Amino acid sequence: MGKDTNMSITEQRAEFVYNGARLAAEAAGAPIIPVLWAEREKPFKEQFLKVIERQCGDQRSRSPEELHSSWMQSYYSMGWVYGKKYDREKKIHPDLVPYNQLGQLERDKDAVFVALCEIARQWIYDTTVLPTPVDPPRPKGKIKEWA
Repeated sequence: MGKDTNMSITEQRAEFVYNGARLAAEAAGAPIIPVLWAEREKPFKEQFLKVIERQCGDQRSRSPEELHSSWMQSYYSMGWVYGKKYDREKKIHPDLVPYNQLGQLERDKDAVFVALCEIARQWIYDTTVLPTPVDPPRPKGKIKEWA
């Protein structure tokens, strides 16, 4: 993911978090590996951008449990339902259960997502608004040279 100067900070953060979570799921051998960001449908990307905007702001969820609950509400609002076998076309997802009913791998995935959001919040920012570095004050008069 090279920096696209046409992308907003939220879009840059969203792509970073999504791709990081996708790679983490792949590395962990998760049963559901998300498709590439470029292949995601517009309604998903729109809700994901809202999640990232919230997660990178003052109202962010700091626990995996809170985030999972928010994720469930987002998926329900997009028409997804619970089912034992994941089906993207039919909008069926086995993780649409309360957090305490998730397996350890899914709980870890939620914790990784929280951590990725925090990384994005702290280290992906608009470099055009950074303060200009200030030169240190120079001493007045002659500077004694050390021999």
